[in-house]
Amino acid sequence: MRFFPAFFLFVLLGQLAFAQEQLSLAGSWKFQLDPAGNGEKERWYQHQLKDNIALPGSTDEGKKGTKTEGADYGILSRAYKYVGKAWYSREINIPANWKGKEVELFLERVMWESKVWVDGKPLTSRDALAVPHLHSLGKLKPGKHTLVLRIDNGMIYNIGDKGHVYTEYTQSIWNGVAGKIELRAQASTKLSDLQVFPDAAKKILELKLKLENPAAMKVVYTILDLQTNKNVFSKTLGLSASESQTHRLQLNFPLKLWDEFSPNRYRITAALQNKNTTTADFGFRSISHSASKILINNAPVFMRGNLDCVHFPLTGYPSCDVKEWERIFKIYKSYGLNHVRFHSWCPPEAAFEAADKLGIYIQAETIWIDWWMTDPPKDRPDMLTQGLPKGLGKNPSADKFVQDEMQRMLDAYGNHPSFTMLCIGNELGNSDFDVMQEWIKKLKATDSRRLYAVSTARKIMPVDDFSATHNIPNVGGTYGLQGPRSDYDLEKNYSKSNIPILAHEVGQFPIYPLWSEIDKYTGVLKARNLEVCRASAVANGLEKQDEVFHKASGALQKVLYKSLIENFYRTPSCAGFQMLSLQDYQGQGEALVGWLDVFYDDKGTTSPEYYKQYNNAVVPLARIKKFVWESKETFNASLELANYGSADLINNIKWEIRTENNTILGTGILEAVAVKRGEVKQIGTINVGLESVNRATKAKLSLSLPGTAYRNEWDLWIYPDQTAEASSAQVIETIETDVLDEKTLEALQNGKTVLLYAAKLGNTESFRPVFFSPLFWSNVFFPGQENTTLGAYINDKHPVYREFPTDSWTDWQWESISKGGRAFKLAGWPESIKPMAQPISDFHLNEKLGSLLECKVGKGKLLICGYDVQAAKNPVAKQFRHSLLNYVNTADFNPGTEVDGELLKKSFPFIKQAESKIPVPAAFTDALLYAKATESTAVLKRNTKYELRGTEGIWTWDNKAAWYGKKMELEINPPQGVIGELFIHFADWNNEGRDAKIWIEGREFTTGKLDKEGKWVKLFVMREDTNDGKVMVRVESLAGSNAMIDELVFVESK
Repeated sequence: MRFFPAFFLFVLLGQLAFAQEQLSLAGSWKFQLDPAGNGEKERWYQHQLKDNIALPGSTDEGKKGTKTEGADYGILSRAYKYVGKAWYSREINIPANWKGKEVELFLERVMWESKVWVDGKPLTSRDALAVPHLHSLGKLKPGKHTLVLRIDNGMIYNIGDKGHVYTEYTQSIWNGVAGKIELRAQASTKLSDLQVFPDAAKKILELKLKLENPAAMKVVYTILDLQTNKNVFSKTLGLSASESQTHRLQLNFPLKLWDEFSPNRYRITAALQNKNTTTADFGFRSISHSASKILINNAPVFMRGNLDCVHFPLTGYPSCDVKEWERIFKIYKSYGLNHVRFHSWCPPEAAFEAADKLGIYIQAETIWIDWWMTDPPKDRPDMLTQGLPKGLGKNPSADKFVQDEMQRMLDAYGNHPSFTMLCIGNELGNSDFDVMQEWIKKLKATDSRRLYAVSTARKIMPVDDFSATHNIPNVGGTYGLQGPRSDYDLEKNYSKSNIPILAHEVGQFPIYPLWSEIDKYTGVLKARNLEVCRASAVANGLEKQDEVFHKASGALQKVLYKSLIENFYRTPSCAGFQMLSLQDYQGQGEALVGWLDVFYDDKGTTSPEYYKQYNNAVVPLARIKKFVWESKETFNASLELANYGSADLINNIKWEIRTENNTILGTGILEAVAVKRGEVKQIGTINVGLESVNRATKAKLSLSLPGTAYRNEWDLWIYPDQTAEASSAQVIETIETDVLDEKTLEALQNGKTVLLYAAKLGNTESFRPVFFSPLFWSNVFFPGQENTTLGAYINDKHPVYREFPTDSWTDWQWESISKGGRAFKLAGWPESIKPMAQPISDFHLNEKLGSLLECKVGKGKLLICGYDVQAAKNPVAKQFRHSLLNYVNTADFNPGTEVDGELLKKSFPFIKQAESKIPVPAAFTDALLYAKATESTAVLKRNTKYELRGTEGIWTWDNKAAWYGKKMELEINPPQGVIGELFIHFADWNNEGRDAKIWIEGREFTTGKLDKEGKWVKLFVMREDTNDGKVMVRVESLAGSNAMIDELVFVESK
C-alpha cells in the first residue's frame, strides 16, 4: 500500500520539474515587416528590429500593415492587412538548470512558414498549418540569447486561397502566432511521439513510441481517470535503444468507454528514468461502420453535425483556448448536435480537448480545391483563386504538403477519442482520386483509430469508410424538401450505399440581418460589407424593417430545418447530416445562414428546446400526408420513433391535437413498443375526425414520451367546408378580376371595390417571382438564382387575415399559393404603402416588394393579390380567397393611400406568354433546356443556351433522329449558380450494344451497355458547376459505331 503514495510523489516531482522547464515567451517582441522579402538577404536576424508587437497575436491585432478603407466584396474587411514576411525577435534567458539540455521552441498555430535564428545562427523552418511548429534550438548555454523568428503568411504551397485553412473568406490570412509560444527543455533522450491504441474488448493499451536520442532505460506508465482524478494503473517497463518501440499494457481496472453520452477520459503519463515526461489524453472508444451507420463501440450513432469554417471575427484566427471551444461545443450540445465537420481545415489542440470532454465527434480536413478554382473566371473577380491550383495528385506543390499535413494531424491529435473521422478535403473535384486513394490507404494501414474518406461530395472511392455527399453517384440526392407533408423519406437512395452516407452541407437558408449586429465587430475584422447593405436598405426605405424581416426569415428557416432533419430521421439507412450551418458564414457573399451569428450568439429565431424536438438522440416522428386539412376529412398519421440514444427504449407515446383556442380535437396514449438502439420503428397510427371545426383554424399535433424530455410537434391548418358558399355570398359589392384594364380602372374611379388577382400580371421590370423557400446561400455568391427573396413578412394582425390564420411569417400553409405568385416592386410607389404580405428582398438588393397590398384609386378601393388563389381545388387558395372577400366587404377595408392609375397600369400589364411548339413531356415542363434531335429548335428558358459540338451529323431512322459521333462535347449556359439535373437520352436503335463514357465537370460516369430501347442518364448538376455560367459535358463512345443522343433536358431544382 505504500507504493502508490511514494510513486505519486515521484510523478508529481517529475511533473513539477517538467513544468519548471517551460518558459513562456508571451509578451512584447521586437518586430519589423518585410514586404519586399529582403530581410534574410540583408541579415535582419543580426540587427535590431525597429518596431514592437505582442505575441501571441497577429499583425492585424498589432495594427501593422496597410490600414484599409472601404468594404471588401462579399467578406468582412481586415482593418489592417499584411501578407508577406514579418520578423519577430526577443532576448531569451536560459536558466542555469537547463545546462546540457535540449531546448525546443514551441509555436502553436502559425500561418504559414516559420524560420528560426538564435544568436544569428540559422536553425530550422516549419510550414505546418494544422499543428504546432516545433523548432529544435539545440543545447543553449545558460544566459542571454537573441531569438529571431521570420513568419511568412504568403502562399508557401499552391493550395489556393478558398479552403478555410488559408483564406480571407473567414479567418483571414493573418501573420503571427495564435496560441502558446514557449521554450521547453528536456534531457536528450525523450519521447517525441506517444500514440495510444486502446482496445477495451481485450483490456489492452497498445503504445507506439518514438524516441529521440534513444538509450536503454526504464519508463513508468501511469493512467489517470480524468473524471475522478484518481490514478487507476501503473506499470514500469524497459526501453531499448531503438527509435521506434511498442509496449502493450494489460489493464487491470474497470474500463469506462467514451462516446457522446459518457465521454470518459483518461490520461497516460510516460515518465522516463531521466525525468522527461510525456502525457497523452485518450478514451476507450472503438469506431467502425456497417453498410449504413457509423458504429461507436459497436453501437450505431446518428451523426447530427455542423460545419465549422473558422469564424473568429474579433481576432481573425482560431482560438487556442479550451474554454472558448467548450463554450462553442456546449452550444452544439444544447441544440442536440454531436458532431462537427471542420470544412477544409483542422482545429487546434484546444478544440479536440473540449470535444473529448463534451462528447463531440470531429471530422478534420486539410484542403479545398475544385474545378472552378483552376481557371480564371471571366467576369467574377471575387471568384479568382490565388495560384489557380491544380487538383491533388497533379499538383506537386500541394501533394507532398497535404500528405505531410495529414500525418502531422494524426501524430498531434490522433490520441483524442473525439477525432473520429479524417477526410483529405472538401469537394476535390479536379483531383486525381486514384492517387488520393493511395494516400488514404497508407494512413489506414498505420492508424485504425478513425474512419477515413478521400473527399466530400464528388466521388466515392473503394477505400472510403463513409461519405459526406449531397448526391450518391448513379443513385440520387441525399436531402431535399417535398412540400407541406412529412410522409416521405430517402431510403430508396441511402439503402443503395454500402458505406455510411452523411447528407452534405444541408440547410444554407439565409436570414435577413439585424443592422445592430454591425456594432459587434470591434476586432480586426469589420462588417463594412454589411454597412453597404444597410445603406441600400436606407436608400429604399427598408432600414427600420430589419427586425420584422429578421424574425420572419428566421422563422421560415426554422420551419424548413425541421422538415429537412426529420426526413433524415425517417430514413433508416441515413448515417446523419452535416449542416451549413448553426452559425452564419461571414464570407462568400455574406451567407448569413445561421440561427446564431458568427459570434455564436443567438439571433432569437429558434430555441434549443424547440430544435431538440427534432434533432436529438431520440426523436418522435409523424408521417403526415399533408399539413392542410378540410373539416370534412379525417386526419390520419403514422407515428414512429427514432432511437439513437444510449440504450434500447420501451416507452408509451402520448399524442394530442389541440387548436390555438385550446380545443382538444383528439388525444390518446399508444402502448409501449420496444425500439432497439439505432432503430427507426413505427409505433402506431392515429385517426381523428375534424368535423367539429367550423372556422379556419391552426392546430398542433404533439407527441411526447411520458417521463422523458422527448417530444415533438407539427402545425396543422384546418379549413371548414363552407368556404365556397360563404365566398359566393360576399361577391355582391366586389369586382373580382385578373386583368387591370380600362374598364376596371374606370370602375375604381367611380368608387367601386376591386379585388385584383395579379398572379399573372406584370413584367420582369415590375415584379419578382414569389418562392416559398429562401434563396440559396447568397445572392452575391450565386447570382444566377431566380429566387431573390428570404420568405415574406406577414402583417398577421391585419384584418385581411381574419379568416386565414397565419403568423408573421410564411409557414407551410403558404407554400401552395406561393408557387407562381408574384412580388411587385414598389419603388416609385408612395412610401406610405404598407403591404400586408411583403416578400423579403435579399439584403444585398433591398427591394421593397409587395404580394398583398391595398390602395385608393380615385373614389374606389383596390386590393391586389399576387398569390395564386384561383385554383378551385386547392383548399388553401379557396380559404385565402374567402378571407380576402370577407375583408373587402367590411368597413375595415379603407385604404388610406391613393395610387395613380398610370402607375398601376405600368406595374400590372398583362403579357401573354408565348407557347412552345415543341411538345415537352410532363416530367420536364419546368426544364430550362429541352432539346430533341427531331426538332430544329429547342425550349430554352431564363436565357439558357446550349451547344453540342463534335457531332458527325444527325441520323434519322423510322421517324426518329439522334445526334451521333465518336466524341461529342455539350456546353450548357444556364443562369449562374443554379442547381439541377441533366437528363441525356442515349439511343441504340440498331442494337449494337453501344456504351459511352460521360464526364460532367470532370466527374466520370458510363452509360453501361445499351439495348435498342436506349437509356436515360441522369447527372446531378451542382451550384459550383454552374457558378461560372456554364456546364461542360463530354461524351466518348466506348462500344458500337458511335454514341447517339436524341434528347437533352436540364431541369432546375426548385
